[in-house]
Amino acid sequence: MNHESWLIAAAGLSIASKEALYWYTVTVAKNINSEMLKANAWHHRSDAFSSVVVIIGIVGAVNGYYYLDSAAAIIVGIMIIYIGWKLGFEATKELVDTSIDDEDIKKLHSALADIKGVNSVHTLRTRRVGHKKSADVHIQVNPFLSVSEGHIISVSVERVAKECIEGLDDVTVHIDPENDEEQDEAPYKDLPERAQALKILQQALKLEDCTYEFDRTQLHYLEGEILVDFFLSLDYLA
Repeated sequence: MNHESWLIAAAGLSIASKEALYWYTVTVAKNINSEMLKANAWHHRSDAFSSVVVIIGIVGAVNGYYYLDSAAAIIVGIMIIYIGWKLGFEATKELVDTSIDDEDIKKLHSALADIKGVNSVHTLRTRRVGHKKSADVHIQVNPFLSVSEGHIISVSVERVAKECIEGLDDVTVHIDPENDEEQDEAPYKDLPERAQALKILQQALKLEDCTYEFDRTQLHYLEGEILVDFFLSLDYLA
C-alpha cells in the first residue's frame, strides 16, 4: 500500500469511530435530556467531517484536483458554524427560561381539560429550567366542591401533566371556583373574611330570633358575593 492508501484508511477509521461515538453519545443525551452531551456528540461528528475533508483532499491531490481540498474544507466549515449556532440557540433558550413547544402546550391543555371534575383550564404557563420543564396552571372546578375533593382533582391534574409532557417534573396547580383569567381582586376586596362574616351572621340571626344551633357554616365567595350554607343536625327534624 502506498502512503495515500494508508492515509485514506486511517481517515476512514477515524470517521467510523467518531460516528460511532456520535450515535452513542447522542443516544445517552436523549435518554437523560442533556444539552451538554448533545453538544459533545456533535463535537464527535465535526471530527468525522474533518476526516472527510482529509479523504477528499487526498483523492483530489492524487487525481490532480487540488481545489477539492479547499472546497470540502469550506463546506465542512459552514456545517460546523451551523451546528454551533443551533446548539448555542438551544442553550440560550434554556438560560432565559423559554416556554415549551406550542404543540406540547396544546396537547397538555387538551389532556387537562379532559380530566373529570375540571370545568376549564386557563392561565397555563410553562418554562424550561435547564434540561427540566415546569408548568403553572389554573383549573376551574365546581365552586361547591369540598376542599378535599378539589385537592384530589389537583393531584390528578399534576399526574396527567407529568405523563403528558416528557421531562415535566414540577407542576403547580391553582384550583379556582370561577374563571378569574380576566378578573382582578376588586370584586372581593371589600368582602369580610370568615371570622368577621360569621360575627355579622350571628348578629343578623339574633335579630331574627333564630334559635337554631348550626353544626357547620360554609361560606362561598363567588361573583363578588358571599353565599352561605347552614348545616343542621337531624335532631332538629325529630
